[in-house]
Amino acid sequence: MNRDQLRASVRRLIFATPTLSRAVMSGNFRSAFRGRGMDFDGLREYDPNDDAMRMDWNATARLAKPYIKTWRDDRSLAVYLIVDESASMDFGRIRSKRETCALAASLLAYACVQNGASAGALFFGGHKHEHRKPLSGDRAAFSLVERIASGSAGMGGSNLAAALDQAMLHLKRRSLVVVLSDFLSTAWERPLATLARKHDTALIHVHDELDDSPPAVSFCLRATDSESHRPYLVLPRSGQYRDARTSEASARKLALLSAAAAARVPVLQLDGSSEPARAMTAFFGQRRPL
Repeated sequence: MNRDQLRASVRRLIFATPTLSRAVMSGNFRSAFRGRGMDFDGLREYDPNDDAMRMDWNATARLAKPYIKTWRDDRSLAVYLIVDESASMDFGRIRSKRETCALAASLLAYACVQNGASAGALFFGGHKHEHRKPLSGDRAAFSLVERIASGSAGMGGSNLAAALDQAMLHLKRRSLVVVLSDFLSTAWERPLATLARKHDTALIHVHDELDDSPPAVSFCLRATDSESHRPYLVLPRSGQYRDARTSEASARKLALLSAAAAARVPVLQLDGSSEPARAMTAFFGQRRPL
């Protein structure tokens, strides 16, 4: 998929953003901002369809009728995307990880701006970091979507830890931070925990089925790891090699889930066969313990 095709795919998926927008703002990622991203608006009588957790018991006892609190959205809420543009993101069987990441990030940025939030991003890959200040409005959203869709090819490995540290420096107020990466990096667990203490954070793990289990094809070659630049021999016809790759992938996934659980950060898994709009709508709209 070239850049023009990717842009066309993003434009087609933009029509799915109203549903995703409602999911982001109604699920626990939105309600986590209550008291910070939402302001108290008033009271009204309880309706059977209302959430009983919003009941104002003082008003209910005083007026002898059930009342609930209503909230007004704080439109200054910022959504910040941390987007991996390293060399390993160019890999993929059905669709490259870079393309999956671009589709997901573009959808999320535009969906949040539709609800009045501002959207910004940090792009990282190799030794490069590009910061886009969170801005609101359709023009800012389309500019950010265009930058995501036209991202340059990966230049070297990723330093996710440095990207998370950079995000902490750029974000001056509490935000919803979404990290989109294949997480083929090291030493990012502590910066993630630090970031998650200050900001509501979610991880989107973009991976490919060939990362987990390479096909049993009859060839061998010498290659260089796109992240570590370490040379190694690829022997996909060897069962021992394929088992080792599968074990390594399982260990990486377990380490990712363990780090996310320790930081109390939810994780969405996306691969080349995933439908980003549907997967993210379900992920952001579901209820989780706060």
